[in-house]
Amino acid sequence: MSTGTHLPGLGVLVGYDGSPGGERALAWGAHAAADAKTPLYLAMAIPVAALGRHGHSQEVREGARALLERAADRSRAAHPHLAVETSLVEGPAADAILEASGRAELIVVGSRGLGGFAGLLLGSVSLRVCAHTTCPVVVVPEAADDVDTPSVVVGIADRSDAPAVEFAVERARRIGGRVVPVHVWTLAMAGYFPGVVAPLLGDPLDMAATHDHLLAEILDPIRARTPDVQIEAIVTTGTPAYALIGVSAHADLLVVAAHRAHGPFPMRLGPTTHAVLHHASCPVAVVPIPVAGP
Repeated sequence: MSTGTHLPGLGVLVGYDGSPGGERALAWGAHAAADAKTPLYLAMAIPVAALGRHGHSQEVREGARALLERAADRSRAAHPHLAVETSLVEGPAADAILEASGRAELIVVGSRGLGGFAGLLLGSVSLRVCAHTTCPVVVVPEAADDVDTPSVVVGIADRSDAPAVEFAVERARRIGGRVVPVHVWTLAMAGYFPGVVAPLLGDPLDMAATHDHLLAEILDPIRARTPDVQIEAIVTTGTPAYALIGVSAHADLLVVAAHRAHGPFPMRLGPTTHAVLHHASCPVAVVPIPVAGP
């Protein structure tokens, strides 16, 4: 039964609105909560504009609550041992989800909800939640390809991305899959001049060895702690977003780190995270990582 109150520990929090995207997020989140043996918490927000000015507010609330309860009942039927709670609030959906994010282990949202424009790849609610949440968020796309071997891909830029790798390893353990860390680096050149071949600033083999060593420093301690999870790294050159989007076609989940920068106008999500959220073929997990220091 719905309580309308927030629990001390929300477990997996799903932003639900009854849309096709909300249904996909609900199914993914219920599976994740069942796998983790943690509660499932469904949050639905009623936009103030939807309540109207002609005495139909109570009907809108009752209809939304009925929709939310049916979603909770489906989750309980699919996962009989899963504890399911719900919350119905009035106001912006992103605000409702972010308010509860500090008490959630994981947030799951669809890529687009009822308010999204046709053809829009990522809705404003999903984007705002990813940019401001304090806990990991999984964005479930409109459609995902079936994969033969369960796998979790994780992008690694440097040592600060280790929490994202840990998240990927834990998810892979729960689905019985492998982890595929992807590290992409760029050949350093002296400059770019149209029609002119610029010299490299180092030996490509030495550069590759340096990046292999960096990845080993990050992954070896994790491998030692989690010998039951297969970790198969990919080190390549090119553009990180392009490489991750390509690998996502063969993955159950793509994990990226979101570094929370300081300053008066900090970038909440980098260009690589933006690109994979819009174009990845599988669900994308965004793991926030605070930046130490001023």
